[in-house]
Amino acid sequence: MDIQLKELVEKIKNEGVAAAESEAKKIITTAEEKAKQIIQNAKSEAEQYKLKAEQEIEKQEVAGRDALKQAARDTLIGLEQQIIKLFEAVISETVEKTLTADFTKKLIMEMALAWAEKGEEGIKIVLSSKDAKELESGLISQLSKRFKEGIEIVPSPKFSKGFRIGGSDGALYNFTAEGIAEVLAETLSPSLATILREAISS
Repeated sequence: MDIQLKELVEKIKNEGVAAAESEAKKIITTAEEKAKQIIQNAKSEAEQYKLKAEQEIEKQEVAGRDALKQAARDTLIGLEQQIIKLFEAVISETVEKTLTADFTKKLIMEMALAWAEKGEEGIKIVLSSKDAKELESGLISQLSKRFKEGIEIVPSPKFSKGFRIGGSDGALYNFTAEGIAEVLAETLSPSLATILREAISS
């Protein structure tokens, strides 16, 4: 009886241990599979985060490069505009210095005589207040015989150098310092801008 009981207990024990070991193996296998899956998921997520981080860094680098390029372009455009303004100021100053009273009188005489030869009978000359005082009598004495309708000389406080001149049709041509400088600047500035752009890009 005792032997049978002992064998039964031993059998139950062995079966229990075997069952426990089997269950333990299942649990371990399941745990290992879950661990592998977790690791795999973690690796996948880490790879995704890495990829996103690299993409974000690349975006920031591209944005930074674009911002730098734009800043460089803005700087060059600003520099170009400053040079053109300086160029226009130099033109204006040069024209101002060139249009002395004597040179102004010479220009007026040449234009007026050319018009007289074409049959113009009257002429109007607008001068700065200062030049009008200095040149009026000389111009009238030299040109009055050439124009039947006479010569009208008008002083103007609106400009300091140069003149406006017109015939009997009433149209006045602008040869003031400001007018000449503006025409020269408009003609030469685009060429200067092109030269500057070519120099900057080379």
